Amino acid sequence: MAVLLLAKMLGARVVVVDIVAEKLTHATAHGADAVVNAAEVDAAAAIRDITGGGAQVSIEALGIAATTNASVECLATLGRHVHVGMPSGDGMMQVNMRAIYTKQLAFYGTRGMPSWKYPTLLDMIERGQVDIAPMVARTVSLSGASAELRAMDGPTPPGTAVITDFNR
Repeated sequence: MAVLLLAKMLGARVVVVDIVAEKLTHATAHGADAVVNAAEVDAAAAIRDITGGGAQVSIEALGIAATTNASVECLATLGRHVHVGMPSGDGMMQVNMRAIYTKQLAFYGTRGMPSWKYPTLLDMIERGQVDIAPMVARTVSLSGASAELRAMDGPTPPGTAVITDFNR
């Protein structure tokens, strides 16, 4: 959702991929130009169809081989893959290097936004250029944080929980 909101603010055409229909509906309601349910179709092929040949940029946010390869395979020649999702376990995965090589793709890894860019982002939020409300689904106390983390072990509803009460 963060990528969708920022990309739309920058004027990009955005295709959102997920396996949870409720999240895709949420993305559409908040500006996604198209959505793809990867549980139902080949996501890379669907994105190539939607974009007329492939995306220019693809951002992978889950950190598993299947989504990483779909991200690489949906790109157009000279496209850019940005890997945000943190790989689990030892971090090793098989990646379709033939797609990277033949399409001359750029592959970027990131651990998120560097702290020196926070003031710019916070300023955009403060000025109303980016509305983060669609990202927040519920507020919880600190004692509810463990349950929220356990719920991430499977498909979750749209939005995230924000801890607002640190006293209980």
